[in-house]
Amino acid sequence: MNLPLNDQLLLGWSLKVKTCVLCVFLIALLLLSVDDFYLRTSNGAQTPIKHLIFIVQENHSFDNYFGTYPGANGIYNISDPVPENLSDTALGYVAPYHLNATIPVLITGDELPPGIADPDDLAAAMADPTSPFHLTSQSIGQDLSHVWKVAHEAWDNGKMDGFVTAEASNLTMGYYDRQDIPYYWDYADHYVLDDNFFSSAMTSSFTNHLYIASGASGPVNLTYQWVLHGNIIDGPPSISYYLALDLTWTTLAQELSNANVTWTWYDGEVNATAPTPWNVLPLFNYFQTHPDQLTEHVKNTQYFLTDVQNNELPAVSWIIPGAWQPPTPPFPALFANQSISEHPPARSDAGMDYVAYLVNQVMESPAWNSTAIIITWDDYGGFYDHVPPPQVDEVGEGFRVPALVISPWAKPGYIDHTQYEFSSMLKLAEDVFSLPSLGARDVKANDMMNSFSFSQKPLAPLIEPADFVEASASPTPTPAPTAAPTRSPFPSPSPTSTATPKATPTISPSPITALGIPQAYIYAAIAVAVIAAVVAAVLILKRRGAGKLSLPDFS
Repeated sequence: MNLPLNDQLLLGWSLKVKTCVLCVFLIALLLLSVDDFYLRTSNGAQTPIKHLIFIVQENHSFDNYFGTYPGANGIYNISDPVPENLSDTALGYVAPYHLNATIPVLITGDELPPGIADPDDLAAAMADPTSPFHLTSQSIGQDLSHVWKVAHEAWDNGKMDGFVTAEASNLTMGYYDRQDIPYYWDYADHYVLDDNFFSSAMTSSFTNHLYIASGASGPVNLTYQWVLHGNIIDGPPSISYYLALDLTWTTLAQELSNANVTWTWYDGEVNATAPTPWNVLPLFNYFQTHPDQLTEHVKNTQYFLTDVQNNELPAVSWIIPGAWQPPTPPFPALFANQSISEHPPARSDAGMDYVAYLVNQVMESPAWNSTAIIITWDDYGGFYDHVPPPQVDEVGEGFRVPALVISPWAKPGYIDHTQYEFSSMLKLAEDVFSLPSLGARDVKANDMMNSFSFSQKPLAPLIEPADFVEASASPTPTPAPTAAPTRSPFPSPSPTSTATPKATPTISPSPITALGIPQAYIYAAIAVAVIAAVVAAVLILKRRGAGKLSLPDFS
């Protein structure tokens, strides 16, 4: 069939436009099905996460904080209480009991609490009669420890019955609940609580912070008592030993630098680049030979606020407690000069206010929709936990510690029973940002992806008042118990009767949440609309000019 010249040209343009429209439609389907605006992880998953924040607090076991949380694997699953003395069970047994949050527990390990540089400073703070942490002989009981030897005595080859014997104190059996740490329980209510999250090493802070940074605690060629078969298992006895360390294996921070992925290690101490049992990066050879990396990436925690406010939050962040505290207000002036690490004798609720303040900064920023925050505690702190840690190698796992996953993409009100440890946080970062494995514990660790759902409607922020300590301060603390609690009965779970915070947290809906549409879908729809409009405009123009079209002259 012979068509007039202009009709041939118009038909040609029509076919081209139809082809363009078909391509646009296929592209739109692709965008909507795989969320091309999301990051693709190394294991093939799509994720909107562009920022991972690891907030690491101090010295509490899972049962100590969440042992009575409804639905979690807590103290109601204990088959037998713990004997007062393993060698003489006739002395009786000790069941878990509720601690008074206003009474400090003095835990001793191989380190002072973060923010305390000298033992005299701690002693002065404890002796200050105006201090909320003032201790008397009637309230202190006996000290607890969480070093390698004591932890293994408490573990008792997996029987989990040596805690009171190892500590020579029933304080190890104490726990807190919603009325003491309400914001942490609120986060568990709204986001994810991991109840099978283990510390990496059955010992105190230093070794576990090495795992938090690198997934390993060796190899080292040292013969000290705090080294076992090439692995560091306890903290060195003095700062001079720390300064002499030259650790040669790779950290996640180094891998991030090699991959040009942004990162920051926020440390609460005034000199953020000075090595401590918690600030371990300066102990690694890579950072000793690349001091510019420390200067660029290791900052005081105050810069976390600045980075969030300036929309410059790095891809991966660690936040380690120290002397830095949030401004007052909103942070309670009552604790202006006290530790916020939760490392006893610091009050747990003071640390909770500090953590809530940090979380609020992210929730109130544009970064919230692409962020995942993981709050955890670096070791068990001498407190009882009833779950035997799996022994994956000579160093660990250690006892369970709490872990909260807070994100718009966290499964709502979900208790994740998947086995995790500190190396799981590293594995998560490796998967999200397509990094090579460190070749350490991260190889076999689960990556925490089960705590997320990237197809769900994004969750709203949960803004906490961050002033619980001041709002609930009591001028006259209740004395600590002087006798061991009786063997039975165990306390009965009563979630409906637990106390709530004095101030009601505010849930602030984000624009995306209010629409109920994931961000990538909105971007895809906008892209399709723009391309379709351009194609339509071209078609209209060509139709209008068809009568003037002519074939080129090939003669």
